[in-house]
Parts: sequence; structure tokens; C-alpha cells
Amino acid sequence: MRVNIDEIKEAGLGRSWDLPREQLDEFVQGDRAGYRARGAAHVDATLEKLERRVRVEAKGTAPLTVPCGRCLAPVELDVPFELDLTLVPADEYADELREGKDHDGGPVGGSFAPEDAEEETYTGKVIDLDPIVREQLLLSVPSYPVCGEGCKGLCPVCGANLNDRECGCDRHVPDPRWAGLKDVKLQ
Repeated sequence: MRVNIDEIKEAGLGRSWDLPREQLDEFVQGDRAGYRARGAAHVDATLEKLERRVRVEAKGTAPLTVPCGRCLAPVELDVPFELDLTLVPADEYADELREGKDHDGGPVGGSFAPEDAEEETYTGKVIDLDPIVREQLLLSVPSYPVCGEGCKGLCPVCGANLNDRECGCDRHVPDPRWAGLKDVKLQ
């Protein structure tokens, strides 16, 4: 979703849009867990001007599916995400860096001041919200999704799903650091 900053009036600007399934798949592509889109994600955003800066508040829900991290069964998730971000013109941000404005008196570089943590830069008159939404979505997805807290996973010996049945395999794996003591006999 692209927004021209000239469209943002004093009362703000509200936008709603759907991210198509294909675009949502591109957003989560490459994630280690293997997320895939089940459908389109809906996003609601409000933009307001603060002089040359633009404040963006947005929230949405992404319908995703992913294999369980323990048993590989498909898990369907509706991942909520939200953001509250101030977009700063790139030239204004560069001016602050040139002037050496730093909040803690240290060397100028990446700022970690709390008031600057939720700031991004923009250039031109058009703001593309999709990369911002993608970043927040990726920060919101669980890194190790499971089908349930009680999931037993797969047997490491035969590969059976232990949620369905107990396989009877000996899954005890001895610690190799103690293997030398196995042959010691006490008298």
C-alpha cells in the first residue's frame, strides 16, 4: 500500500487494505519455521502528519499455516500484528546526524534512545507501507510454533508421531561423556 503524504489532512487519513495470499507468502518466505499463507491478510492503518513527520498506526491479522515444530502436523494460526511508528524525512534525519545531535552525548551513529526507537526514514512524497507491515509481521510470528503445549513430537528412532500412538522404541540416549564408566564394575 502506497500513500502520498499530500493526501494526509489535518484530521489524519485512514486506510484499509488486504494483502493478497501471494504477497503474504512472499512476506514470510525464508522463515525457518516454514510459514505459508492460508488467505489474505487485512490491515487497518491511520496516518497523521506531525509537521514533516508522519505517524503510522496499523494493525492486522495474517492467516498462516506452519508445520508443528515437534510433530510436523499442520498448525493454523491467525497472527495479529500492530505497529506504531513515526516516519521522519531522510533529509531531516541526515541533518540531525550532521549537526551531531545525540541524546546521550556519545558518538553519533545508530540511535538507541527510547524516543527514537520507533522511527524510520522516508524519501519523496510517497510512503510504501508494505515493507513496514512485513517487518512487524515477521516480528509477530512465533519462532517455534507447536500444535499444542502437550505435543510429544516424533520418535527419534522410528519417526512415529507420539501424539497418535506410543511406538515402544528405546529412546534413551546415553550421554557420551559418561560412556567410559559403563564398563567399570564396582566390587
